[in-house]
Amino acid sequence: MPNPKDWFRRRRAPSTDDFAERDVDPFSSDGILDLGRAATLLREAEPPAEHKAPIMVEKRGPVPPPHTPMPRREGMTLDRNAFAVRPEIVRSVEPQRRFDARAAAQGAMSVLPSPFALRRGAAQLVPGPRPVAEPPEAKPVPQPRPAAETKAESDPPVPASAPSPTATAGGVAEQAAFTLAAPGISWKRNRPTLPDGGRTSALLRDAFTPTRPKHGTALFSGRFKQLQRIIAAIEEERAHVMVYGERGSGKTSLANVLAVKAEEAGYMVLRFACSSELTFEDIFRGFLRRMPASLLPDGVGATSRAGIDNFDQLLPGRCSVGEIVQLFERVYEKHLILIVDEYDRVTEEDTKAKLAELLKHLSDANVSVTLLIIGVAENVGQLLGKHPSLQRTMVTVPMPLMTRRELDGIIAVGEEKSGLSFDPWTRQSLIDLAQGLPYHAHLLALFAARNATRRQSSRIEREDLRYAIERSAEEAEARVKEAYDLAVGPHENASFRDVLFYAARCRTDEFGNFTAADVAAAAAQTNPEALSLLALQYPLKKLTESERGSMLRRMVGPGGLRYQFATQSLRHHVLCRQMAQRGLV
Repeated sequence: MPNPKDWFRRRRAPSTDDFAERDVDPFSSDGILDLGRAATLLREAEPPAEHKAPIMVEKRGPVPPPHTPMPRREGMTLDRNAFAVRPEIVRSVEPQRRFDARAAAQGAMSVLPSPFALRRGAAQLVPGPRPVAEPPEAKPVPQPRPAAETKAESDPPVPASAPSPTATAGGVAEQAAFTLAAPGISWKRNRPTLPDGGRTSALLRDAFTPTRPKHGTALFSGRFKQLQRIIAAIEEERAHVMVYGERGSGKTSLANVLAVKAEEAGYMVLRFACSSELTFEDIFRGFLRRMPASLLPDGVGATSRAGIDNFDQLLPGRCSVGEIVQLFERVYEKHLILIVDEYDRVTEEDTKAKLAELLKHLSDANVSVTLLIIGVAENVGQLLGKHPSLQRTMVTVPMPLMTRRELDGIIAVGEEKSGLSFDPWTRQSLIDLAQGLPYHAHLLALFAARNATRRQSSRIEREDLRYAIERSAEEAEARVKEAYDLAVGPHENASFRDVLFYAARCRTDEFGNFTAADVAAAAAQTNPEALSLLALQYPLKKLTESERGSMLRRMVGPGGLRYQFATQSLRHHVLCRQMAQRGLV
């Protein structure tokens, strides 16, 4: 065998006459040829036509149709951003600028937009028509201009209603807010859009306030009769006032509005919120510390020389009922209104007894001090305890359910403040679901308005109310959910569930009382084949028992047997849960 190195130097030259000879091993030692020539011959030599393999040509037939025709979706468009949740930080002030060192070196104070500048507004989620590509044009060479013109053109116009920037240690103060696209909600065309989503979101915080009472008269609506009765009791009768009602009925907001009106009329108003651990002395020492010494008839000079700043310094020892009455008798040329809020949280009987004694002595002494007591209660006896005789020395003002006109006023004030609008069906449905309580009206209106702003719409519609109902049912108190689950049972008993729904929708008086006939009328209006009046008696009675969550209360009055929901929050929860299940929204 030859040396392997020779394989790469020389090869045998194949014969071109006989095709069979070309199958000889080119690396054998027979017939030596230069390697380059051998490679050329092997590459260019082709077999004759009779030795070529036949070429296989693929023949394709028609594609068979599918077994089931695919549905045609005509007139439907897919919005890629409908299910997008895109948090964006919105700045309502001028963006920060970064310093241009090159321009500063030339003597011009030019600024460039910061690469980390926040977006000014929410993105337009509905895609518009795709622009047609145009051939690029030659860009002119930019000419140097003064810095003032550069800044004026680079800055976008700021609306007149935008808040003025506030200077801070780090630069310009920012107002950041999140904007989320509502998931699973269709985006309709020709819908009115929000001019400024961040500003509308800020206005909503003041328009609908379910978690905060109103502090002024501008955003307060309704309760005119109750306000008029309290003013008459203070000015005409010089009597003490007790305001009571269900939680969420607007008692604290009413007291705040009354305080504003009283201060405008020349009264001095002091407020104090009670808690369970406070005693009688803690409550009234809190008032005495805020009563200035200028209310004393001695004069400012005499009190300042004596080192007296407030009434609490006049009572260094134990605070008793008689001593407090003597101090109140020294009030000169001013009428005081002392508001005791959340009095229902006081649990000590000694505190209640001393307050009742104080009210009696103040009424007999005819002092220039009026007490306004506010608490959550069904009647006056729950707040006064064992002193029902005080009802003759006080004016009691219950807080009934608000009328439809008053609830509509709440929505109208919120619309004017926020710039949004409710369509007629959504407006009336929200009033029905509020059940006469301003808290529920503010809560549903706020949830619905927030959902509309996420859709970049200035009109609140049915889909927004559906979201508000589901959110309200989900965020209800735990005790309310437990009571409802006990009432309907683990297997959703149809009879109890339907009776609850009919009772929640039936006609009531101003305090939420209804009869079995009212429930039967609501059932017949909803379903002609519903339970009869006789068949309703048993489930109504069972719903008043603890094993069914004590959802209802039975009361015997002059008109016969009447029913009432334990709280209006239970009634509201029943409507929200079942209207969503029954597909009524």
